[in-house]
Amino acid sequence: MNLSPSTYALLQAVLPPDAPNSQALRSWLAATELNRLEPGQFHLLPLLYPQLQRSAPEHPWLPRIKGIYRRVWYANQRALKAVSDVLQVFDGAGQPALLLGPAALVLTVYDTQALRPLGVPQVLVPTEDRGRAIQTLSAAGWQPSPPTATLTSERFVRWQAGYLFSRPTANQHADQVRLCWHALPRAPLSAWSKQWFARAVNLTSLSITARTLDPTDQLLQALADGPALELISLVDSARLCTNAPIDWPRLVAMASQSNLAFILYERLAALRALGVADVPAPILAQLAQSDVPAYARTLWHLDLIPPWERTAWQRIQLNYAIFQQTAAMQHLAPHPGHLYAYLRTRLATDSLPATLKRSLQRLTTRLPLPHGY
Repeated sequence: MNLSPSTYALLQAVLPPDAPNSQALRSWLAATELNRLEPGQFHLLPLLYPQLQRSAPEHPWLPRIKGIYRRVWYANQRALKAVSDVLQVFDGAGQPALLLGPAALVLTVYDTQALRPLGVPQVLVPTEDRGRAIQTLSAAGWQPSPPTATLTSERFVRWQAGYLFSRPTANQHADQVRLCWHALPRAPLSAWSKQWFARAVNLTSLSITARTLDPTDQLLQALADGPALELISLVDSARLCTNAPIDWPRLVAMASQSNLAFILYERLAALRALGVADVPAPILAQLAQSDVPAYARTLWHLDLIPPWERTAWQRIQLNYAIFQQTAAMQHLAPHPGHLYAYLRTRLATDSLPATLKRSLQRLTTRLPLPHGY
């Protein structure tokens, strides 16, 4: 994973949490224009606020970074309240559920709830309980977003790892939670569902009573989930490595079984190069020697291209690589019938003409620059 000098300095500035690198911070500030950040850097800005406040209280960027920090805190409070309500609904119905992803990390490996944007919180239910969980959530006022009448069909459990649910609120804003039945979107292995829950641990937090993945499984998800350009996953992973002992042989075994070894190698090698996580060299060697399908390498390298810079052909290649990865996890051959089912599920269409039309729209629509780029 090649990091630019600016990105390398920024990561050095925010990692590790107990020993911030003020020299790296100064280097990044001197070489950066706040309105023209490199991909992945925007989500790291809240981590800079405490350091900048302490080391450069007169810096002209401090008010803007403070504003980002406060907006992240506010958005996270809303998201955590929403997911807490969902967990209470499931608890009352006797439905097993785990708090998943960034929401769990915000409450376990970060000092405050404003340092890491959590986005839409995720709740994991056992794959076999998916239908009952959907009914329970719907009965409590949460609805699929966008609405769909086929959410309980077999193709959804095969080609999607979860689905967005929303609930209207009094202030005309909608709460959102993603209901997941697979912990890893790119490795929808139903056989792993029982493992996630059998190894789950209690989440110690004053704001939420919940259970979550154990640290090794959390690390696997942090490394394997999300776009390749997202630097925040490196911060998540570094903090997980320093917070609790990691079962490295299990991590390697699961990476190999899920065809995610190449992605894990790239990100763990970056952490080792940064000197912020004690990743054993033999573990990196095992990951490097794992049998990696060609589509897994294609997926990673195309994912490193900013979405707004990808050509239509690169978008086709990337989506086909994701399809191949998902099909392989289901032990399915990537033939046209399965590709059609995959596209219908991902694009929320119900016919061949609608699928072709929406696919063409996705390929030809120029993506806007995300906030902070």
